[in-house]
This record gives sequence, structure tokens and C-alpha cells, in this order.
Amino acid sequence: MLVDVALYGKLSRLLGGKFVATEKIRLPEGAKIKDLYAQIGIVPEETTYVFVNAVLSDMPGLNVALEDDLHEGDHVGVFSQGYVWPYQYRDGSVFSERLQAALAERDALHHHLTREQP
Repeated sequence: MLVDVALYGKLSRLLGGKFVATEKIRLPEGAKIKDLYAQIGIVPEETTYVFVNAVLSDMPGLNVALEDDLHEGDHVGVFSQGYVWPYQYRDGSVFSERLQAALAERDALHHHLTREQP
């Protein structure tokens, strides 16, 4: 299967870029994010935000997307350490179920209105 990949920041060098690189990557059926990383040479600890089809699937230090299945035609965007997810896209972003569960388990993501005020 073919997956569209975009790497941002220092990771883009793995696909011949300087700041951004895109490429179609052929993977076997049933491949997961971790298989994509292995094929390209991405070290999970060097990633921050990961999007699959515009759904936020991972955040810095969590690496919860590694077991996510990939499918023909998926678009995967991976940001490297030191590069942030542009603020203008943050409002209303969709989180993957696995990421939501990981954040809930860690009590890690709150809106300013979700906690009791002093």
C-alpha cells in the first residue's frame, strides 16, 4: 500500500528535505506507524506531533500512535522535536481515540474551564 508522508523540521532530512519533505512510501498491508518509522529511519523520541488524515494521533513524549494501523492512501504528518504544531490549527482539532485515552489516563489535557477555580 502507498501512504503519503510529510516530515517537518529536522526529520525532513530523512526524505531529502531541509524544513519539509513529502513522499509516497510503500508499506506492506497491515503496517503500523512504527513500521513507517522503521522504514524511514525515524526514532520515536525525536517526534512531537503526529497527524493521520488530519487527526492528531500523538503528542510530545507519549508515542501512543506507534501501534496505529495505516491504510492505503493515508496521509501521515510527523513533526520533529523543536517544531510546534501551528497555533492556527489547534482550535477544534480532532484527537484519535488512543490519544484521548492516553491523555485522560495521565490527566494531562485541560481547558481552563475544566478545573475548579480557586
